[in-house]
Amino acid sequence: MTRFKELNPNESSRIWNLNTTNSSYITYPSSYYVEDGSYLRIAQVTLGYTLPKKWLQKAMISNARVYFTANNLATITGYSGYDPEVSAGDNDHVICTPGYDSSTYPRSRSYVIGLNLTF
Repeated sequence: MTRFKELNPNESSRIWNLNTTNSSYITYPSSYYVEDGSYLRIAQVTLGYTLPKKWLQKAMISNARVYFTANNLATITGYSGYDPEVSAGDNDHVICTPGYDSSTYPRSRSYVIGLNLTF
């Protein structure tokens, strides 16, 4: 580091120098970290089948439906973060900054199997 100071004696008067980090001095808008956030999400898919009434007459059921639901099935994107639908987190103090990715966890996938019966 001493050799660098010899090569540049006016270094300490600059905004950025070898003794400070430059992250606190980056205050101007920059497109360096901007990327395409377009995506296609299959958020919810439900498949169901209503059983024929003649199958249900002996059990004294007037209607029966079996269904399967998948939530957050797939997200197609070229975005490098967890979720292209970014959110601002409280802990990053950027609540009012839309589009700032605070690296929140991706949406969880869930599956539901159900049966609706009417007597």
